[in-house]
Amino acid sequence: MPHPPLSQSLAQIMEGHPAGEAVTLNDLLRSTEGRGLYLVIILLCLPFIGPVSVPGMSPPFGAVIGLLAFRLALGRTPRIPKRFGDRALPKGLKKIILGGGVRFLRFIEKGVRPRRTVWMTWRLARMGNALLLVFMALLLALPLPPIPPFTNALPSYAIILLAASMMEEDGVMIWLGYAVALGTVIYLAFWAELIGSHFVSWYHSLVHYFTS
Repeated sequence: MPHPPLSQSLAQIMEGHPAGEAVTLNDLLRSTEGRGLYLVIILLCLPFIGPVSVPGMSPPFGAVIGLLAFRLALGRTPRIPKRFGDRALPKGLKKIILGGGVRFLRFIEKGVRPRRTVWMTWRLARMGNALLLVFMALLLALPLPPIPPFTNALPSYAIILLAASMMEEDGVMIWLGYAVALGTVIYLAFWAELIGSHFVSWYHSLVHYFTS
């Protein structure tokens, strides 16, 4: 029996949650019976889909995505550390999730559906896809400068496409995720010299701060 769309599951969970009760990311993981793993991964990518994102957000968000994907690769129950996963989400976030978040998922779901899924059920394929998510999450977590643009957006696009395809076992759409992931690596490699000089400057500043 096909499962309901994740956007529908999310809306039901958020609307059915008591008004005065806090919602956490671990609540979403438990309430969606494991599919919430992909939901949380996608939601954590949303702040970075623009050309330039808010500095300082990508390292913790990327780290959480990487941890979830790594647990997925090991076949373990997805869970976010209590320090982050059990923290109450801001009250205003519920409206955002029920608005833009659900609409975004519905847009993704229009192009993602179970297709040629046999190979995606293989253990090796699931592990490989999860490890690719880990790699993209590590790229997202790098404290890169805001220039050049899209340094956070491209890993986020790849993660969203991969997570959505894995969620629905879409063996066609996931190839687009692979292409975006490859494009991300090529793009960051092209700007590697600029990014490397930024890290050298950041390292020297850090050393100066702690030794002065």
